[in-house]
Amino acid sequence: MINRDNNPWRPLPAPDIDWRDGIPVSKEFDDVYYSTDNGIAESHYVFLEGSQFRSHSKEKRLTIAETGFGTGLNCLVALNAWLDQSNQRASDSTLHYVGFEAHPLTKAQLQRAWEKWPTLSHLAKRLIRDWPQATHGCHRLYWPDWNITLDLWWDDAQQAMNDLASRRQRYFNIWLLDGFTPARNESAWSPSIFSTMAALSQKGATFATFTAAGDVRRGLTAAGFTVQKRPGFGVKREALCGQLDTIKVTPQATGITPWDLTPKMIPPKKAVIIGAGLAGSFAARALAERGVDVTVLEANAVASGGSSNLQGITYTRPSRRHGVLADFALASYQIATRLYNQLLGTTLIEGVDGQRCGYLQVTEDSETLDYLKQFADCDLPFRVLNAEKASDELGAPLTQDALFFPDASWLHPAAVCRERLSHSRIQLHEFCGNCDFGSSTAGWQINDSLGNRYDSDILVLATANQLTEASETAWLPLQTIRGQTTHVPATESSSGLRTAFCHEGYLPPPRLGVHCLGATYGPQDTALDERPADHRVNLQKLASALPSVSFPTTEAAISGHVALRCTTTDYLPVVGPVPNRAAFNACYASLKAKKTRFIDEECPTMPGLFILAGLGSRGLTAGPLAAEILVSDIMGEPSPVPRYLQQALAPARFLKRGIIRGRPL
Repeated sequence: MINRDNNPWRPLPAPDIDWRDGIPVSKEFDDVYYSTDNGIAESHYVFLEGSQFRSHSKEKRLTIAETGFGTGLNCLVALNAWLDQSNQRASDSTLHYVGFEAHPLTKAQLQRAWEKWPTLSHLAKRLIRDWPQATHGCHRLYWPDWNITLDLWWDDAQQAMNDLASRRQRYFNIWLLDGFTPARNESAWSPSIFSTMAALSQKGATFATFTAAGDVRRGLTAAGFTVQKRPGFGVKREALCGQLDTIKVTPQATGITPWDLTPKMIPPKKAVIIGAGLAGSFAARALAERGVDVTVLEANAVASGGSSNLQGITYTRPSRRHGVLADFALASYQIATRLYNQLLGTTLIEGVDGQRCGYLQVTEDSETLDYLKQFADCDLPFRVLNAEKASDELGAPLTQDALFFPDASWLHPAAVCRERLSHSRIQLHEFCGNCDFGSSTAGWQINDSLGNRYDSDILVLATANQLTEASETAWLPLQTIRGQTTHVPATESSSGLRTAFCHEGYLPPPRLGVHCLGATYGPQDTALDERPADHRVNLQKLASALPSVSFPTTEAAISGHVALRCTTTDYLPVVGPVPNRAAFNACYASLKAKKTRFIDEECPTMPGLFILAGLGSRGLTAGPLAAEILVSDIMGEPSPVPRYLQQALAPARFLKRGIIRGRPL
C-alpha cells in the first residue's frame, strides 16, 4: 500500500525527451515511445488484436490497465475502437481505462507528440485539455458523453498496482504491457508485476505486449497466465499475448487489516440519497452516470444548509510534506477544477453560476513559499509569484509574495447542486421534511414526513450534522461550524479585481455586482442570526490583507448570510460504508493490544448504508472527489485515490481509533 505520510512533497520531474523526426525518444531509457514505422498500426495489431479487444468490447463494463501510459497512444486507439463499436453493446456500457506512468509527459510534450496523429485529434484534444499536472497519485478524467473514465496513476506501476490489489478486488479484463523495453527498464517487467496483474484480473482477462523476452514469458506463465507467441510488428520478430483462464492466485494478502474496505456487493440498480446539498448532489450525479436510478430527498430546498452561501472558491493549500490533509486537498482540487472548467460556459452560466478566475493566496508561511519556489519549472496546479507579478494577476497592489492557482473558479453552490441533480436518472423531492429509514431483506425503506415511502437497494446519508440524530451514525464525532459571509456591492476599487483573493478569509470577483466575502469561524455555534459584529470582522480582515480595496462599512450598505458547516474532529470528510459499531468493536478488539496486528476479517458494515458528509467549508472542492471515492467503492470500480487516502476518509476510522486508545465508541 502506498504511504507518503510526512515524506517531503515533490512533483514528478518531466521526462527528458529527444525528438527524432517528430517521434519522442526517452533519453533515460534510450527507447522510443512507439514504433517509428507506424505507431497507430502497431497499437492496433500488437495491443488490440493481441488482447482480443473486439470480444471484450461487447461487455457492459470493460476495464483496461496499461503499464507505461506514455503519450496515451494505445489508450486513444482503444477508446476510438470502443466508440466505433458502440452499436454492438448496450447504450449504458462503460469503459474504464487505468494507465500507470512514473514519468508523465508535460502538456507541451504531449501536444507535440500528438501533432503526428491527426486522425485521432478528436480524442487527443480532450486528453490534452484534461492532462493532469505532475503530482503523485491517481488523476481521474471523466468523459460522461462517451461513458469513459480514465484514471492516470502518476506513480511507479508496481506501487500503484499493489495499492489497488490491497483492496482485494479483481478489476481488469485487459492488460496492455507497454513499458520501455525489458532490457532497459527491468522494474516494469518484474515477476512481482506479473503476479499483481493476476491478483487484479478477472477470470478470462487477456494481455498483450510487443516483447517476446524469455523472462517476460516465464514470469507471466508463473503468475498463472497462458502465454502464446505471435508474429511481431515491423522489425520485431515475435510478440506475446495470452489470458488468465484459471484463477490460481487469490488477491494478495497484504498484511493490512481490511477494516476500511467495503465488502464486495452487487452494484445497485436503485439508490436513495437523503440530502441535496453539495455532498448529496455530487453522489447522486456519480451514481446516475453509472446507470443507477437515484431518488434524492431533501427536507427543505436544494442547497439550503451548509451549501447555501452566495459564492465559494475551489481552494487548496500546498504543503512542504505529504500528509492526508494536504494530499486529499490537492487531489480534490485538481479533479474539481477539471470538472468546473468543463461545466462553466456549458451547463453553468459564466459570470452568474461561476467564473474561471483563478485565485491568489497570501500567507505568512514564508518557509513553505521558499520551499515551493524550487519547483518553478515544473507543471503544477500553482505558481509562486513575487509581489509585483501577484499584483498584476490580482489587479490590485500587494506587498508580499503569493501562491497563484490559475485553474480555480468562484462558484454559486446552489447552481452547482442544481446542475448536478439535472439528470434523467435522478428524481428530486424537495420540502419532504425529515426522513426515517430502516433496512429490510431487499434493501432499505425510507419514509418522508409527507407519508411517502421509497424502496432502494442502497441508502446514502448526506445530511451533515443530522447524522448524529440517527442511531446508525450517532457515534460519529462531527462538529458544527457557524460561518457568516458578508455581501457588499462592488466598488470602484474592487471592480478591477481579475482573480479571487484568499487571506484568512476570501474575496471573489463580484457576482451580479455583489461580492461575497468571509467567512467567520464559529465552532459549536448553531445560531443562525446575522451579526453586525461578524460583518465587521470580515471587513477588517480584508482591509488588513488588501488595504487598496475598500467597501462601505455602514450597516445599511452590507448584508450577509449564515450557514452551518459540518466537519469532523480531524477535518477530513467522512466517506464510505457505515460500519456496524458493536460488531466492529468486537471484531477488531485486539487492536487495542497491538494497533498493527493483522486481523483478516471483513469489516462488519450495515449492508447498503453509506455516508458522504463532513465537507466543512470546502464542499465545492472536496465534493467531486469524495463522491467518486464513494461511488467507485459501491460499483466495484478501481478507486480514484491511493488506499491511505481512502482509509483517512473511511467512517470506520473513528471506531478503530477508539479501540486503539482503549475507549471504544
